[in-house]
Amino acid sequence: MPAPPEPIGKLQKSLKQRPWILHDQLINKKPDRTHQTTNISFENTLPKGVIRGCSMCNNCQKVTSSWRQEESCRPVLEYAPAFHPTEVEFKDVLQYIAKIRPKAEEYGICRIIPPDSWKPPSLLNGNKWESSRFSTHIQQIDELKDLHSKRKLHEMIEQAEGKNGSDGFEFESGPEFTLRAFKAYAAHFKGQYFKKKDIFTDYRNRPWENVEGEYWRIIQNPTEQIQVLSGHNLDTKVIGSGFPLPSSLDTHEDQNQSEYTKSPWNLNNTSKLPGSLLAFDYDNSALSTPRLDVGMCFSSLCWKVEEHNLYTISYMHQGASRNWYGIPGKYRQNFESLLKKTFPELSGKPELFHKLVTQLSPSTLKSEGIPVYRGVQHPKQFVIIFPGAFYSGFDTGFSVSEKVNLAPVDWLPYGQLSVEIYSELHRKTSISYDKMLIEGARNAIKTRMTGAFGKDGWFTRALKSRVKHESFKRELLCNASQSRTMEEGFSCLVKQECIVCFSDLYLSATGCTCSPEKYSCLEHSKQLCTCPWSSRLFLFRNDIRDLNRIIEALEGK
Repeated sequence: MPAPPEPIGKLQKSLKQRPWILHDQLINKKPDRTHQTTNISFENTLPKGVIRGCSMCNNCQKVTSSWRQEESCRPVLEYAPAFHPTEVEFKDVLQYIAKIRPKAEEYGICRIIPPDSWKPPSLLNGNKWESSRFSTHIQQIDELKDLHSKRKLHEMIEQAEGKNGSDGFEFESGPEFTLRAFKAYAAHFKGQYFKKKDIFTDYRNRPWENVEGEYWRIIQNPTEQIQVLSGHNLDTKVIGSGFPLPSSLDTHEDQNQSEYTKSPWNLNNTSKLPGSLLAFDYDNSALSTPRLDVGMCFSSLCWKVEEHNLYTISYMHQGASRNWYGIPGKYRQNFESLLKKTFPELSGKPELFHKLVTQLSPSTLKSEGIPVYRGVQHPKQFVIIFPGAFYSGFDTGFSVSEKVNLAPVDWLPYGQLSVEIYSELHRKTSISYDKMLIEGARNAIKTRMTGAFGKDGWFTRALKSRVKHESFKRELLCNASQSRTMEEGFSCLVKQECIVCFSDLYLSATGCTCSPEKYSCLEHSKQLCTCPWSSRLFLFRNDIRDLNRIIEALEGK
């Protein structure tokens, strides 16, 4: 057979070890549901649950693993709350989240169902549907309980001993798809796996419950290998956002659509709204830029807590429902204790906890006294994940969703906690908490932000705590004759980090003439180098008296 043309040849080669992928639907411009008779050569070794060929052709891929309805393991869980804001309430994201937080935070997650008037145009059709390509990862669902992470952990330990390499806990990379091709592949897989197609035709029958029972059956009592694909954390700057941007609307576009480019619920705007502290970490776009998730049936979000304990807002643009699970933030230590028990290999390696990829069953967590709440997100709905909450989930079919982080003022105590935890674990930070705190406090004074003032205001309490901690370290370690004011651009264009614990050095830093490009936090000043203590230089952005003046202004003095 003549060599296939590029890029099909490369694609076939990359998929040689993945015979469960529908090659015909992936590489054709338009998916063809008929059997292909092209003689494509594959390896003979196939994963369990998959065969090649049938009575009609030799090379089609068949999913032989199937739904075991009688063995369903659907957990018995209470639902997290769903909120229905009015037209007026829906106009202000931060104010509405602050309103529902006292109740919703007790569940870790909640749903927000917009008013009927919320009908943003979807930009994930047309040209993006046909041409935008995204990368995937391969998830072996039957190993997500603990086998995947234990295998990866063993590889990482061997790597440390110089035996083998490892890519950490991440999933193996899969092929690239367009949205159209991925939807066709996802539909084929789900149709063959759940052969009773009528269970998905009537939403009143709650079809996601059948998928949920089967999903946890695979996790808890696997009988065969089940591999699926997931497009996770895709950069919207590459594949594009599902929400409209000013540049995406034609000059003749309906004016009603232009309102969605400015909507606070358009996730391209949400993280930078007035009152969101991420707006003050303007050098960092990674957490304030939305990311896209593309999933199929069983695509999984394994248990995690959001970076820096930030809020997360997720919006589903289209597709099948997604099941979410939330653990309230106050049970975080209980969950981490269970992880230590499940993965004793992590003893002495606490920095690896946040990298684990595991899907412990809600039933298992409940038996350990850890409450878990369920949320079922449908298209055109939002899910809010609260600070410090552990969460997980999975898709019940093809879906496209978008998410972004958020840092309203009530996040400040969680931000300070994450700074302390990251420093103890010598873990890199993604944001500058001190920069967000101080710049946010100054802006709150300038704009007279509601809730920021008084002795019990969010900024007042957070800044008092931070200044007290900073003042103690300066008095203990720093000699006035060695102190300097930071240069204006220090840690602004490039975020400076402690070479020991990677903590952010926006507020203060220690340097030495022997290595002008290296700095440490005050706490690790002695570990910066071996030079005499007298050679140290202490750099401060603000004098403690200046910081106390900000506190006084916040208190209204």
